[in-house]
Amino acid sequence: MERVISRYNVRVRRLAPVLIVVAIGLWSRDAAAEKVVDIRVDGNTKTTDDTVRLIAGIEKGDELTPERVEQVRRDLVTSGLFKDIQVYWEPAPGGQRLVIIARDKHSWVIAPAAYNQPTNKGVGAGFGENNLFGENKKLLLYGQVATGDSFLVAAYVDPSIAGTRLRWQGDLFLKYGRVIEYASPTKYWRDDPRPLRISRLTYLNGGLRLGTHLWKGVTLDGRLRGAKVGYSKLEIAEGATLEEITGDPAATTIPTPGAEGWDVSGEVSLGVDTRANWYGISSGYRFVASFEHALPGLGSDFEYWYGGVNLQRAIRFLERHNLVLRGSFGYGQDMPFQQEYVAGGTSQRGWKNNQFRGDLRVTANAEYSVPIVTIKGLAVRGLTFWDSSYITFKNADDTAGVRDYLPGADARGLAPLRNSVGVGTRLYLRQIVLPLLGLDFGYGVERGDYEIYLAIGLTD
Repeated sequence: MERVISRYNVRVRRLAPVLIVVAIGLWSRDAAAEKVVDIRVDGNTKTTDDTVRLIAGIEKGDELTPERVEQVRRDLVTSGLFKDIQVYWEPAPGGQRLVIIARDKHSWVIAPAAYNQPTNKGVGAGFGENNLFGENKKLLLYGQVATGDSFLVAAYVDPSIAGTRLRWQGDLFLKYGRVIEYASPTKYWRDDPRPLRISRLTYLNGGLRLGTHLWKGVTLDGRLRGAKVGYSKLEIAEGATLEEITGDPAATTIPTPGAEGWDVSGEVSLGVDTRANWYGISSGYRFVASFEHALPGLGSDFEYWYGGVNLQRAIRFLERHNLVLRGSFGYGQDMPFQQEYVAGGTSQRGWKNNQFRGDLRVTANAEYSVPIVTIKGLAVRGLTFWDSSYITFKNADDTAGVRDYLPGADARGLAPLRNSVGVGTRLYLRQIVLPLLGLDFGYGVERGDYEIYLAIGLTD
């Protein structure tokens, strides 16, 4: 027996080097198999192969794991360019070939739009292209005529300049809007401020943004903006008096809400965005911090600054249920009328549009949505929401000659917290990038009344 064992040990010692070489070879082969040596793109008829690879965020030589493949698929779906995405890998000489099947959505839409919101009813039409030249560039042209805001907007977005980390955006916003100012909120819990002053604001604005992707999901942007501001057709709201607007019983004319002139500013913002969007259902979080300052050296007639943060957390569960939490904080000094924070309307459903104004604003929102009907590419989702905002003036006595405040705007102490709850619905077509219908019923808790918000057409 001992002889048998001895012979066995001798043979093992002789075979050990061979076994080590074989093991190293097998390990090397497996390690090489985890490398991407080729990327094949199929199914795309408009989006270029290079754009698909750029959105996927993977290159030859990268490590290939199931988690990385799932991230590629998630990024491609989130881009909103494709109605169907399949990602898998197959053996290739020296490693693995990643195969991406990306079937394009219909990327452009020409559509009318109709709005029925508190103090703002109108119609419009627009053209939106979400994948210009098949390179994920965006183009939007939209105009509307409404009782509240009539405007023309044009924007072009290039998310990757020549395939680099740099990106840029140019935008134009020409607005002629009716602005209703409401009485300053009282300190009481239940309150529904009345309209006092109505003016027409002309706001002709253009901007240029340049930014970069620092790393995955993190961006840094700078923006230069200039606008011409003017007012016309000042009126007293029905049931209001001139004394309620001026605080002076001897007043004979209606003052403009703010100064006119050129508004030129620069902005810097830092963002982190990990959100994924699965055909109307989102997950992940987004954080943006920004700071904007007027630039008198470039011709601005105003001098102010403001900054803030915006947060969003989206949770996907039960496959098609979605909970989205949002919050924001903003504060500024010497803010002119056209830059003030507002609350009410679509940002605070259950209240009139822009019923509250201030230079300090804190908001919170929770929205929970569930599927109602899903038939092929058509999806109807129902939602319930809670909106809350705190908004007030903290520097109302520091902007003489720039802003004409309504009486009581500079009241010290805590302003009332505003809350609203409600339900709504959204309609999506999987083949189209934008939602095509939005309907919300919001109940303002402190005012004890409700508002309806309807948007048909280009709703986002």
